[in-house]
Amino acid sequence: MHAYQSIKRELQRPSTWYPRQVACVRVGVGIWLLVLTAILYGSGHGGEWAWLLVPTAALHFCIAYRLFRAARRHSDRSLPSR
Repeated sequence: MHAYQSIKRELQRPSTWYPRQVACVRVGVGIWLLVLTAILYGSGHGGEWAWLLVPTAALHFCIAYRLFRAARRHSDRSLPSR
C-alpha cells in the first residue's frame, strides 16, 4: 500500500473528516500572514523576503477554498434523499 492510499483512506473515515475546521484554521493563518506582512512593511523591516508571505497566504486561502468545497460535497452526499 502506498502512503497516498493510506492517507486517502484515513481522510475518508467520518471520524477524521473535518475539512471545514481545517479550512477555518487555514483562513486564519492566511489572514495572520497578511497582517504580519503589513506590520513588517509598516515598520520598515519588511525587506525583500517579506513578499514571500503574500503568496504563502494566497496558498492557504486556495487550500481553504478547496477544503470548503470538499466539505460541501461530503455533506451533500451524507444527506438522506427524500
